[in-house]
Amino acid sequence: MTDTVKFLTSEIALTTANNVSSANVVRLINTDNTTASTITQKTSGGATIATFTLGTRDSNYGCIFVMKQPSHTLEASGGTVKAVSVAYY
Repeated sequence: MTDTVKFLTSEIALTTANNVSSANVVRLINTDNTTASTITQKTSGGATIATFTLGTRDSNYGCIFVMKQPSHTLEASGGTVKAVSVAYY
């Protein structure tokens, strides 16, 4: 399924906890071809809300869109994950 989105900010490397410009919707992409990444979503106070696996670049699960509260953060371990704030258009 192809979505049309409007990019709201510049893409960043997701290496530490980041609210991605206080985004409501974030596009995540793992540019690593061999290593999946674990994504952790946390409250602004640091409590874990959820974790999930982002697949490799060449898998069907290497690029996803995440909805979150503006104050919540995302962080990645493993892989090479980039994030950008988007809006559905």
